[in-house]
Amino acid sequence: DTSPHPRDAVIVQAIRTPLCRARKGGLAQHPPATLLSTVLSGVLLKDPTQPASDDNYLLSPSSIQDICIGNVLSPPTSAVSFRMAALSANIPHTTSLSTTNRQCSSGLQAVANIAHAIRCGSINIGIGAGVE
Repeated sequence: DTSPHPRDAVIVQAIRTPLCRARKGGLAQHPPATLLSTVLSGVLLKDPTQPASDDNYLLSPSSIQDICIGNVLSPPTSAVSFRMAALSANIPHTTSLSTTNRQCSSGLQAVANIAHAIRCGSINIGIGAGVE
């Protein structure tokens, strides 16, 4: 059956930072949490090139119920850094945040974790992301 189901998980926005050389590229001086904050802010907006405003939100930051961040090479404090990135994107502190490590597919696993949470009814709206 291919008809829509109320618990179908759909991707409504996708955004990424530019591709650069690892540790030597144009973004090498920016910590992963700074890049993540930019992406989290952008994914919530109708037009990521414009500043955040009530008129420009595709999704209200308060509607996000869970965030899963895929990361392989993270220091022990990465979860705190990623929480700060979410807070700087105006996502409230009440939104759950977790990290996952699946080596070469951590970002994909993060999206799968959020999709699973939606499908089983744990959440309605979430963000799956990857950062290195």
